[in-house]
Amino acid sequence: MRLVEHFFQFIAPHDCIACDSEGALLCENCAVTHLKMLVSSCYRCGAVTARGQTCQSCRRVTPLSYVWTRTVYNQTAKKLVHSLKFDHAKAAADTIALELATIMPRLQSDIIIVHVPAATSRVRERGFDQSALIARSLGKYLGHLHMHALRRIGQHRQVGTSGNQRRSQMHESYRVISPVRGARILLVDDVLTTGSTLEAAANALLHAGALQVYAATFAKTPR
Repeated sequence: MRLVEHFFQFIAPHDCIACDSEGALLCENCAVTHLKMLVSSCYRCGAVTARGQTCQSCRRVTPLSYVWTRTVYNQTAKKLVHSLKFDHAKAAADTIALELATIMPRLQSDIIIVHVPAATSRVRERGFDQSALIARSLGKYLGHLHMHALRRIGQHRQVGTSGNQRRSQMHESYRVISPVRGARILLVDDVLTTGSTLEAAANALLHAGALQVYAATFAKTPR
């Protein structure tokens, strides 16, 4: 966070999006009470698994063997993501990253964090990429390098589309722009719906020579 942002947060601190108390965008008590911890499960089919693993059946059709998610995309999680994406409350990125860090296991020391880039039209409109801000903060909390390794191709909007439509739209939607050969990568995004975005990004990285790709998302939409 830039010095000027720290200054304005000090003189005009955020109110909690859940209880309106002053001092933080999401106070510690509301983070505990309003952001439900999820039971570990396969991100694709919902089967209960250990430690965020993808189930054996789904591993045959996805490049992702582990996907960790902090909470369900409920009212409070939506407000937090909305405040970042549409209200330019960049402090939300740090809050999201901190919450995500609390459920992450110890990763290999050579893991590189890569964000899933938003459409370039959205980045131009907002002036920033929300997933990049989250990934940078998560790297700080976990002690891993954050790298810009992907570029989005195309401007498809996925709101309201089915899982099959999403997968069709996202096929070959990312280009690798940094060397990743032999790297172990943690993909980071804000919201998980069907997983098609993560899968497309992971496939691009693996085709460019990445050794393994895992993923972490802040919230998952209810099934």
